[in-house]
Amino acid sequence: MKSVQLNDEQGNAILPITYEGNTYLPVRAVAGALKVAVDYDKETSTVLLGEKTEGVAIKTQKFSDADYSKDKKHTTYANKDYQEVLYDVRDAVRSGSFMLFPDKKYQKLVLQIGADIPKIKIEDSDTKALLKEESVAVKDGMKTIEVDISGVKELFIYFEKLNSDAGYVVPLTTSYYK
Repeated sequence: MKSVQLNDEQGNAILPITYEGNTYLPVRAVAGALKVAVDYDKETSTVLLGEKTEGVAIKTQKFSDADYSKDKKHTTYANKDYQEVLYDVRDAVRSGSFMLFPDKKYQKLVLQIGADIPKIKIEDSDTKALLKEESVAVKDGMKTIEVDISGVKELFIYFEKLNSDAGYVVPLTTSYYK
């Protein structure tokens, strides 16, 4: 354990405040001592600790050629071209799936999907734990699904399809890890 002198933005020493048995410290001073970024979101009145990071597109991994495409006939959904996608529109298939490999490096998966499928399940491949289950319909447009994946090495994404017309498209450029 190491003692640290907390300072304000001008470098002046700050002392803790004790009120009704609780000790209070200025967040900015604590964040500075821990070398963690701090910000304030005025819209939500929220203090944000930690580095602001943009997402890492899931397209950085390799996918099987059977489900991957840059062809406009597969990459265009609701009149928008997503350039790179995973897709499945095979006839008479009652289910589909693919794997993602976050390798325990990320906290969250933000998956965009356009589909007509009654159920999508996202599992931790190692533990078989169900992390998220949702339905997606064409009327939803491009739906965004967020999943906590902290500590997960491999993800199994499974789609249940009830009819041969059902399918999905997952844009690789707008789906990402954080």
